[in-house]
Amino acid sequence: MRPIRIHLDTSDYSAMHDAPMGSPVAKIREKLTELAQSGRIEIGLSYHVVFELLQRADPEHRGNRLSRARLLSELCGRNAFPYPTDLGDGHRFSKEGLWQPRITLDDHEVEVIVGHFIQGVQQDPEATAHAQRIVTRRKYLRRWAEEYPERFADLADRNWPVMFGRSLAKDGTFGRYVAGTISRDEANRKLWFFINDPESIYELWFEQCNWDCPIMERRDNIAGKFVTMLGELRGTLARTKDLRARITAELNAAGDEALSADGRSQLLRLRRDLKTFREEISSPQQLCKDVPIWKKLFGDESALLAAEVLFAFERDKRPIKDSDGIDFVHVMYLPHADLWRGDRAFSDLLKRHKVSFGERVVPTLLELPARVEAEL
Repeated sequence: MRPIRIHLDTSDYSAMHDAPMGSPVAKIREKLTELAQSGRIEIGLSYHVVFELLQRADPEHRGNRLSRARLLSELCGRNAFPYPTDLGDGHRFSKEGLWQPRITLDDHEVEVIVGHFIQGVQQDPEATAHAQRIVTRRKYLRRWAEEYPERFADLADRNWPVMFGRSLAKDGTFGRYVAGTISRDEANRKLWFFINDPESIYELWFEQCNWDCPIMERRDNIAGKFVTMLGELRGTLARTKDLRARITAELNAAGDEALSADGRSQLLRLRRDLKTFREEISSPQQLCKDVPIWKKLFGDESALLAAEVLFAFERDKRPIKDSDGIDFVHVMYLPHADLWRGDRAFSDLLKRHKVSFGERVVPTLLELPARVEAEL
């Protein structure tokens, strides 16, 4: 039996990090850590959880952010859910800690690094003519890395082309890859660690690159698109309702305004067609067919769930908040987790409208240990 796979909400990590020793939430952290380390559960990192939890902070709060990062590593280890839109390409739960978008990983693949390194040496004013000749042919470079590993390490360190992973040049890992003594997969695992490890990504993203948190803009974009889609759906439903009301009024007309037999037959047929149309546009399955981009982005299971969530908002008649954009992203992992934690109000929405996989939703963090035990 495989381990129980769990998605936690960002608020869960925050609560466990800040919980006083001996409190119920602190005991949950201890229990989950024990179960994770024993291999009985797998808690997955995800892009949005990492950046929500590790937001930019003033220098005096650096220790807090790194402590949060260590909590993520403690609970999740090398387990991760893929970037949401990579689900559509068939990527699933990773045991190698890969939560960054695949396009980011591809842009920092070891062969890409080799190419940039070669360009760097060719443009390096301090590189010897011999070194610049060696990098023009891969077989020469490979032989040199094999025969003179220390000299290659010095050259790689001086011309390391990215802002992370320089230690791979210094410790000889990069040279061993170029020399052919470690595989491309192994080299990528070591390289990608630096952009998937929570503590490393905090230092790289916020401190070295001084970038803003990417979540806010993405959250607002998703929420905006969701509002647009919901508005279009509500507009279509309202128009069909108005048309149906006009048809009914025509059918109920009497006296001089009464319809002919042929006219009445046509309107009855139109009303039946309108009913069928309304049923179709109120169907998550039909919406998935009409909006194939969802399947392309999120895969079959998550695309259907996305449509169900849209209709849940329509039936609930509540306005969409910016935070719903992040919750919508989190719920894309529901089909790929055995137990799923999310925002309380959003979880209630899922349960109330009986979306697919809704039985996997755990309403509160305090309920999680019992649910885990029931699954084991």
